[in-house]
Amino acid sequence: MKVFAASLALSVAISSAAYAQSDWPSRPVTLVVPFSAGGITDIVARRLEPVLSKELGQSVVVMNVAGHPSIGTRRIIDAAPNGYEFLIHETGIMTAEASGVQDFGYRDLKPVAAVANLCLVMLSRADAGWKTVEEVKAGAEGRELIAGVAIGGLSHMAALAGAEVGGFDVRAAQVGGSADAYAALLGKQIDLMFTAPADAMNYTRGEGTEVREDADATAVLYFGPERFEGLPEVQSMADIGSEASICAPHIVFAPKETPDEIVEKMAAALKAAYNEGDLRDFMQKIGGTELFVSGAELQGFLDNQWNAIAPLAERATSAN
Repeated sequence: MKVFAASLALSVAISSAAYAQSDWPSRPVTLVVPFSAGGITDIVARRLEPVLSKELGQSVVVMNVAGHPSIGTRRIIDAAPNGYEFLIHETGIMTAEASGVQDFGYRDLKPVAAVANLCLVMLSRADAGWKTVEEVKAGAEGRELIAGVAIGGLSHMAALAGAEVGGFDVRAAQVGGSADAYAALLGKQIDLMFTAPADAMNYTRGEGTEVREDADATAVLYFGPERFEGLPEVQSMADIGSEASICAPHIVFAPKETPDEIVEKMAAALKAAYNEGDLRDFMQKIGGTELFVSGAELQGFLDNQWNAIAPLAERATSAN
């Protein structure tokens, strides 16, 4: 009788779990952004939200968790794997782990989809006369170039990657965001800066893709695998013989044990939100490239990102 009762209880529990999955979502879903409001990751989340809510049939609440990004990430690692809390992050989740800032990362979560890619551009001052990576190397004349970056961030990784493939030496200097870096570049405090394609276009050209003769900066290298259409004369990583890229895809994660059925439903809703919402237009304006990866390809995509970024993050840590 006790065996029968135990079997019955187990059967009910399994049936209830299966029903909960098939009924998901039956209440609002939270999408955690581990940054303050206003940044690109926050904008990506909020532009996904309207169609995502429509597709899921429940409100999707974008929640900003301020402070270090590890706080928001840890929240989802520790969350119940029931499909009601997700994380949207970018490759900073990898640099933080590889540099030892946090002892957890993307492999402690269940990936749902990667969406909205943004690759960086390296700029030099126009009066340096450097238009290619080869000219940067020749112009450096064996000295260490000063790269203006956000220490530990994607711009720092780009500086190290550019130096490695270009064959020159850099020393990273903390300058903050794009506007601060541009001011430091023009003030001759740094030799190189790293920014989004839209900023690079604003700094170097007029209408369309025509390069301004009076521009104070020159775009030297696009860190994507192929040339960016808005900067057609600028070398890509493939042009200089590298298979790596320094880009920031935005990745949606679920808690590790979230059922596959829920993850697949969320991925389908994210794909619809990416295709039908205004996120693609926004990313195009800031120089982003088309990206949506989910399903069987996603883990390999993330592992490739890790393999490109982790050695750079480790090197950045040892250099400091």
